Amino acid sequence: MTLHEAIQTVLKENNRPMRAKDIALAINQKGYYTRNDREPLQTNQIYLRIKNYPSLFQNINGHIVLINDPAWKSILTSYEYLTHTLKGIFIQADIQFIIAVLFYYKRLLDINHYSGRRYPLSFDKKIIIPLDQLIDGGQSLIEGLKSLDEYHIAPEGVFEECSRLLAKLDRHKVQEIWSVIKEIETANLNDQEFGNVYEHLITLVSLDSTRSPIHHTPFSLRQLMVELLDAQEESSVYDPVAGIGSLLIESFLNSNRNIHTYGSEINRRIAQLGNMNIFMHGISHMRIDAEDCFHQINIERKYDNIIADLPANGITSSVEYLMLYSQYGLTVPKSGKSFGALVLFALSKLKTHGKAVLTVSDGFLAKKGKEQEIRELLIKKDVIETVISLPHGTLRPFTDAKASILVLNNNKTDLLKNHIHFILGNINDQTPKSLVLNNEDILRLYVEKEISGKNAQIVQIKDLRPDASLLAESYDAQFLLANNMLKEGSAKYLTDLVQIKSGISPEKAILHTDAEIPLIKVEKLSKDILDIGLTIQNSEGIHDDYIYERYVIAEECILVARIGENLKATIFRPSNQAPKILPHSNVYALIPNGKLDLNIEYLYYQLHSTFIQDQIEKRRLGAVMPYISITGLKETVIPYMSIEAQHEFVQSQKANLISDERNRVEERIKALGYQEETKQAEADVIKILTHQLRPTFSGLNGVTKRIARIIEREHIGRLKEYEKIELNVDPEIENQIAPPDNYSLTQLIDKLSNETQHLNDILTNVDKVMNFKLLPEDLTETNILDFLNEYKMQKAVEQNGKYSIEIKGDSVSVPLHKASFKELLDQLLINAERHAFNGTSTHKTNKVTFTVRHLSKRNIVSIEYGNNGKPYELTQKDFTTAFEKGNKSKGSGIGGNYINRIVEAHKGKLVVEEKNKKGFSLTIELPITNDKIYE
Repeated sequence: MTLHEAIQTVLKENNRPMRAKDIALAINQKGYYTRNDREPLQTNQIYLRIKNYPSLFQNINGHIVLINDPAWKSILTSYEYLTHTLKGIFIQADIQFIIAVLFYYKRLLDINHYSGRRYPLSFDKKIIIPLDQLIDGGQSLIEGLKSLDEYHIAPEGVFEECSRLLAKLDRHKVQEIWSVIKEIETANLNDQEFGNVYEHLITLVSLDSTRSPIHHTPFSLRQLMVELLDAQEESSVYDPVAGIGSLLIESFLNSNRNIHTYGSEINRRIAQLGNMNIFMHGISHMRIDAEDCFHQINIERKYDNIIADLPANGITSSVEYLMLYSQYGLTVPKSGKSFGALVLFALSKLKTHGKAVLTVSDGFLAKKGKEQEIRELLIKKDVIETVISLPHGTLRPFTDAKASILVLNNNKTDLLKNHIHFILGNINDQTPKSLVLNNEDILRLYVEKEISGKNAQIVQIKDLRPDASLLAESYDAQFLLANNMLKEGSAKYLTDLVQIKSGISPEKAILHTDAEIPLIKVEKLSKDILDIGLTIQNSEGIHDDYIYERYVIAEECILVARIGENLKATIFRPSNQAPKILPHSNVYALIPNGKLDLNIEYLYYQLHSTFIQDQIEKRRLGAVMPYISITGLKETVIPYMSIEAQHEFVQSQKANLISDERNRVEERIKALGYQEETKQAEADVIKILTHQLRPTFSGLNGVTKRIARIIEREHIGRLKEYEKIELNVDPEIENQIAPPDNYSLTQLIDKLSNETQHLNDILTNVDKVMNFKLLPEDLTETNILDFLNEYKMQKAVEQNGKYSIEIKGDSVSVPLHKASFKELLDQLLINAERHAFNGTSTHKTNKVTFTVRHLSKRNIVSIEYGNNGKPYELTQKDFTTAFEKGNKSKGSGIGGNYINRIVEAHKGKLVVEEKNKKGFSLTIELPITNDKIYE
């Protein structure tokens, strides 16, 4: 069975949602699916297959469900209906809260028979009446829901708050909502299964695609953080920013329900949702307090483990964080709204052997100022165990911002004392709304602790960057190489070689096109390493440098781009034409500082090297518009050598570049020349043959007609080669031997006439296609599917039942020269009749198929042609080259070349499928839009 069928089978057998890794394990154990390489099925393959079959599967908090599962389908349909009903009346936060409370109520009702329960939840049995007769406007339902707060079966005030919101609805909507909720069935799901569904529902994005107000940790990140924490039994786990409790729940379940958990959440409503979420997972000994975690600073309680997906802005409404900074001897910032305060809080709440796993922004790991002070404190205390760089998109759908995991440990192993472990995380799969981390690989690197590898490094604290940057990307194999070069004296930081000046954005009012001092924007910088000097023509600028004197450059320097994907290094040398320039704010000037000998061209070529470009790439900031800071540039490591060696390096680089460029040009010329020579040779051969053979075939046609007239005049057309055919063979095998053809004279002449006419037509067509040219105005925007269907109707009479034609696929239009494309289709059918079907069968078995596909990513239309006749055993070259296959098959060797030239004239591409076991197939790719001249 296929992989998606195997996944379906496992889910149906278990009759419950399952994690991807459990599905993979079950498939491997039962042998439902075998990989081509015979290796065990991996978790990432399950995720990929689920992604490719959205109509069959859905990923709910890391658990895979069948879309057509009745229980899940009923719940999801009810959720969508309720959301639609409440939309436009309440804000999204209120909609999510109402639905969360109502589903919570229905679940309590479904499990009310459990031991120790029996709450009066069915208060509506006596008051459910027809919709148009609800006398009290739904007030009884609302009051009944509100009364449930008395039984303390939910976080305090949730039923009252939900009732208050429902009271704003008219009676019809109240009754409608209640009817939907009463129909939901959850009894067939256990606590963990329903808990996952419940959490999924309270974090779903609304129907109008606005984001949910509830932030929760994506499932694969949650799993990774919990595995990294690895909380031991009977230990305590605290989440200071618990949200809806997903990290605490996962920690609890991962430890076999044998840890002590506690959470804080500053937003009261989200804390309520979190506590309901916990209870819906069947967990009773866990709570999230609606509090600012910083209120615990004065409480002595500490924890074995702390786990937290820290909020992006580190919000705190208290002033207790001031005490934290004082406690660690740090100057107090103006605001507690940063990761720093929360990281310090986590550190303060860890026991002497405690461990914390926190998500932090990459900004916290790289910024100067207060963030650097905190990093230096953590480094000095030697509590940083691991930094794991998370891929862009890990926090989807809430943000695409880059983040990392920071692991603090008061009890580091001997291997990691005075060291930090840096890991680069990667992914298994991603969509625009979610991302699945490759947790298996990340955890393997974390456990094995390789000293040096492609995605992991263990770095001594004394070797960390001067600014205490903790970005994992900064500490790769290249960093170790650069670090050794710095120690050996064979490299320098860029800041040791140059002064870096930033530019400015002058006011538009003072810019002029004929200015003396040109403004140098990023687009003026070179686009290629061979464009070594600055181009100043057609530049706006300023007349006087008085206002921007500090930004004006009047000495030799290198200009680099501050924004964008690469530096675009360009040399500026003052000249009579441009003695001064004004760099734009998006451009930096690297001015030799004179402290060390430096050939500016040497620095120019080094800035284009892979060694430098890779360093710059790792230092870029910003997800939407990447940029490099002055600090990032200063810390770039530049290979350094004597001034004589620098000159030699420059000469060598120039020679290599010139040689490479010459080779590229020569290869291109050769390639273009070969293509043109080949086409011209083909054209010359065909023109000669056409010129020489056409008179011959025309003469044959004339002779044939003259013979036909004699036969008609003498009435001898019925004469045959044999009067009587006698095989003279054993009668037992006589019926197994086909008698020879015995055509009449008229039939033979007709056959000869048809064949000579056909050969003459071929030459005419070949001559025409060799000189075939198209202009844009020759093309008509044509729906290719409709065109093929019309062609099929036209051919219905001609083919006379010899084979069937099937047209299918996408309805899409392309610029088409209809007449020539019809000739192309004719040639395909001629080939099918003569070579594939050979006139041996009927339309019941012989079939021609055209399939149209719109490949939007490539902006092309693919037309897949196939027939089910005899196998085509030749190559694409045989098919498309004129006369190439003349010695290998019965064909003329012209038809395929004809087809290929028509496709090329449309700027398309022809791909012939080789080594067919049956029939013949090819694909024609045509551009959807094209305004070029066609030839």
